[in-house]
Amino acid sequence: MQGITDHTQHQINHHDQLLKRAVEEHSLQLAEFTHRSHLSLAYVYLVEQGFDQGYHSMTETLRLFLKAKGVDPTKFHVTLTWAWMKAVWHFMQQSEPMSSAGEFLAANPVLLNKDVLLSHYSHDWLFSERARTKRVRPDLNPFPDN
Repeated sequence: MQGITDHTQHQINHHDQLLKRAVEEHSLQLAEFTHRSHLSLAYVYLVEQGFDQGYHSMTETLRLFLKAKGVDPTKFHVTLTWAWMKAVWHFMQQSEPMSSAGEFLAANPVLLNKDVLLSHYSHDWLFSERARTKRVRPDLNPFPDN
């Protein structure tokens, strides 16, 4: 089952829907929730809901998933979540419409580099207590507007 939304011409596929369901229902094992899985889930929410609501849904889903898995709630990182959502959204705006998160990530492999945010944030700022608990803007290079 695939669907085009009003927010973007990108699409999600059955595999994307299964990932979303597994995270939302907390059936995905914590060890299976990799960087790629985070990016794929971000893509799904952004396709379905656009940036503002997609970011809200991603935040709520991650917090509930971590709680269900018994992870200390202070491990949730506000800025990392927001910045990765911004990065995925930016590349979605720059890409031709894709049929799935997998296709999108294959076309934008830079997102798979966990250090890519360090071109916008200094390590100390990104991993500060303030950035973990509140959304902070990049201190090195601003994000592109889109």
